[in-house]
Amino acid sequence: MSPGPDTVPATHPDGTAMPVTAPQYGMWAGQQLDPASASFWTAEAVELVGELDVTALRRAIDEALRDCDALHMRYRVEDGELVQRLDPRRVVDRQRLDFSGVHQGSLLAHGWMRRDLLHPADLEHGPLFATAVIRIGPQQHLWYLRAHHIALDGYAYLLLIHRVAQLYSAYCVGGTPEPGRDWSLRAVVEEETTYRASPQRTLDAAFWRTQLAGTPTPPTLAAKTPPCDNTRSQRWMLAPSTQARWQVAARACGVDWAAWLVAAIAAWLYARSGEREVSLGLLVMNRLGSVALGVPCMAMNVVPLWLRVDPDAGFDALAREVAAAMRRMRPHARYNYEQLRIDMGLEGSHAQLYGPVVNLMPFDRGFVFAGLRSRAIPVSVGSVEDLDITVSPLADGVRFDIEANPRAYDASTLRSHHEALLAITEAAMAHPIASVAGVVAPWRSSAAAVKGTGDADGVVGGLAGGVAA
Repeated sequence: MSPGPDTVPATHPDGTAMPVTAPQYGMWAGQQLDPASASFWTAEAVELVGELDVTALRRAIDEALRDCDALHMRYRVEDGELVQRLDPRRVVDRQRLDFSGVHQGSLLAHGWMRRDLLHPADLEHGPLFATAVIRIGPQQHLWYLRAHHIALDGYAYLLLIHRVAQLYSAYCVGGTPEPGRDWSLRAVVEEETTYRASPQRTLDAAFWRTQLAGTPTPPTLAAKTPPCDNTRSQRWMLAPSTQARWQVAARACGVDWAAWLVAAIAAWLYARSGEREVSLGLLVMNRLGSVALGVPCMAMNVVPLWLRVDPDAGFDALAREVAAAMRRMRPHARYNYEQLRIDMGLEGSHAQLYGPVVNLMPFDRGFVFAGLRSRAIPVSVGSVEDLDITVSPLADGVRFDIEANPRAYDASTLRSHHEALLAITEAAMAHPIASVAGVVAPWRSSAAAVKGTGDADGVVGGLAGGVAA
């Protein structure tokens, strides 16, 4: 029997082996399609500006990363089942780099981080993460963390950053930090095991079979190609007032801002592909009401949202359709996407049940390092099959990025798609009850005109991006 998210092996007699969760299995299965691929690494950097206590930061990083079980797991197939074991050594190999004395030290640091993402991954022997403190100026540092997606999702990074900030803020004044939470994975695994045996999981499976029955191949804006070890990026920071403006437009449509924004993205996909039947992959946290809410690990899921875009209907009608579809899906969002691919006969392939992926990150990403100005800098979202759209409201603006598979999209095509997406959201704000056709008309292109022609020459687009009013 092949290992899979539905197989739950008994705990090993010595108590050290555990089954994997369904989200972990999804990342493991993806890695097996290309075992040498580095595409499943994710990474973030935290910029720290001010008089840094380097000793306190090192101590905080080492303690937080050592306490995180998910970073120290090892994965292997035993007796036909995929299991995970904790490496009891809990090694934290922290590097220290200094680019402060050279011209364009910040650019050199970013280049080093991109090259670091090309290390091959080894899920059986590890390590599953790397970290570094990088000095780029007299009072400017970066704390860099790279982790395999099997270990951490985006919310998990936030938990770790908050804990490092808490520890640093205590240690730099000689204080004692508050005790940390239990970051063991055992409770997360036990909760997953209970769900797999529950009637709810049976209901969830039936829901998705019904939802996906008869759906066509999801439209994309480029020919389907396997992912590679890097991504092409278009990053942009919108004005701090943007989310409030989205909320005003959403209220005019009778929905919340998340449904309104997903509707704008669906309208954009219709405009750029020429297809009325569109599918988006919605990332869901899967943490509310779960023990995973306080544990840094891989818990997220992706669910396919199919929509029929009627260009003659009002944009507000599309937004309400999106809101209704999201409400229907929400009770069934725990059913793992990799299991859904198995159910649909797609195991062992790169075929997907959606086009662009949408990641709305509404949770608070603020954190405080005592005496320092700090901000998170996205470095890598991990493997990108087609397009990933990330929207994250922050204190200083709204991050609105697109990551692309560079084999599918060249730089100019991606820039054109990104500009059209930003423009369509602006038009939907200005005319929330206009027809969809009216909202997207200036940016509609024939499918042939906008299909991407990519290459694999590396990451395009800076880490900073621009600022739009």
